[in-house]
Parts: sequence; C-alpha cells; structure tokens
Amino acid sequence: MGTDSSKYDMIIVGAGPAGMATAIYASRMGWNTIVLDKGAVGGLAATTPIIENYPGFSEISGMEFAERLRKQAEKFGAVIKELIEVTDITVGESKVEVHTPSEKYTAKVIVLATGTAHRHLGVPGEEELEGKGVSYCATCDGPLYGSRKVIVVGGGNSAVTEALYLDKVVREVSLIHRRDQLRAEESLQKQILENSNVKMIWDSVVIEISGDEMAGVKKVTIKNVKTGEEQQLRIKAVFVAIGILPNNELAKKIGVKLTVDGLIEVDSNQRTNIPRVYACGDITPGQGQISVAVGEGTTAAISAFLDMRGGDWYGNE
Repeated sequence: MGTDSSKYDMIIVGAGPAGMATAIYASRMGWNTIVLDKGAVGGLAATTPIIENYPGFSEISGMEFAERLRKQAEKFGAVIKELIEVTDITVGESKVEVHTPSEKYTAKVIVLATGTAHRHLGVPGEEELEGKGVSYCATCDGPLYGSRKVIVVGGGNSAVTEALYLDKVVREVSLIHRRDQLRAEESLQKQILENSNVKMIWDSVVIEISGDEMAGVKKVTIKNVKTGEEQQLRIKAVFVAIGILPNNELAKKIGVKLTVDGLIEVDSNQRTNIPRVYACGDITPGQGQISVAVGEGTTAAISAFLDMRGGDWYGNE
C-alpha cells in the first residue's frame, strides 16, 4: 500500500493520462508513489466530453476516464494529491526533493508529466462553449462532427494539419487565417491549397463564438482585418490551432534540456538530460494523443525502476 510519508520512491508531477499511467505501473511494481497536480486528475482529457479513440472503449466521457485512472492507481497504492502546486525541485546525486507551499517530498526519481496548455483566442463564447463545439484537438473531436460544417483557426503547421484531417472526416471545413499567406511548411501549403476541399478565409479573425450550453456552437462572427467587414458563419464546431504553451517552468528551473518549442527533450526511455528526472506525455514531443501519453508514462515508470534498482536512494542524510 501507499504511504503519506514525505519519502517516496517516485514523485510524479502531473495527473493527466501520462502521469497516471506512470503511477499505475510504478506502484504496481512495488514502489511507493505519489502524484502531485495543481489541478485535478485527468488533466485536459478530463474536460473532453467523449473519448472515442482510446483502445478498448467505443466511447467514454473524459470525467469517467479520469476517475478510472484514479481508482486503478489507488488500487495499487499510489497516493494522489490534487490542487497541490509544486513550487520548486532540487535534484541531488542520490535523491530528488520536491517543494510545495506546505510540504517537502523526497524520492529516488521524479517524472515530469506537466503537459501543455492550448493557446486560446480570447473571444466571447470560447470559454463557455469549450467542449461543446470549441475544441483544441481535431483528431480527438473531429469525428463527432462528420455531417457538419466546421472551421479551423490558425495558419501554421498544426492548423493546416488539422484542417487536412478534418477534410476527410467532416462535411465541410474552412480554415480562417489572419494573414493572406499561410505560415505552414510549403508541402502542407501545397496539400491544402491544391489537393483538398478546405475553404480558405484569408485576412480574417474570429471575434465571437455563439451558441448555448444545450445545442453547443451555432455560429461564429469573423472580421476581415483589412476591410473591417464582419460576417457570420453557421457552423457546428471551432477547432482552435494557434499553438500550445508548454508547462515547462519546473523543467527550466532544474536545467532540463528543452526543444525550440519549449518541450522537454527525452530519449526512447523517457529520460531527460538530468539523471533521476524523466518526462512523459504532452510536455514531450509527440502526437498529443491519450494513447501515446499512456505509453510514454508506462515507459517512464519501467525505465526509472530499472535504472534505480539496487541503489541506496537516501544517500547520506
């Protein structure tokens, strides 16, 4: 069983699917494991109304999925503490110390599963209708709108990739970009401009998303940034693809190597450049899918366990 002592074998920062998978595997292998998260179990996945692409479930709500993760981790003895913010980490030669506003925890290893946050448009209706037609993941939610008209907002690689994907699974998709030229790679630009049915709406921004809690998104108001002209589009979903914000503050503090996009660099075993520090999930480069995050969490747990076996982690205290 787990323990509420401040000394653990593994500390996991982040209770999304990656962090919870790490906790399940680590605790099942007999390690005293604690998960700390400034939010709630499930992370962004918990806010998804319906998950249809996770193997083994034809569909499951994000909240139910999160609760199942919690129960499974606790079954094997993992300690889970929500609404606890990690403020500092110290990595020593024989142990890792994690500080919160009220307590210090010590462990053999730490796993950073801090995830990312989506950049938001910051327009009326976006927050209220998130999960009800406002989405930040086409591969997650696109198939829910197979017979509907949708829009994608953005002009980079992620926006074009999402629009191309949606072009194959929904009735009609338009890409709205504030400039008159895409920022995406040339090959992606060629695909969307020459070999797709995606409708381009140039020099325009979304200024309002309208709908209601029951029916979801009904329409958007867009504005041409050059002429000032406004128009309304009747659509069922808005896919926002204007970038992500990695939750990498803790990684920066301890000198973990980051990519140019601010994600944590890891090897094939989810090791970072710092011994005893592992990372998994959306905070590392990847596909941004729950199944991928779970696999990375599994790898992180097993790698850490094998790396640390036989060591005296407390050292000379």
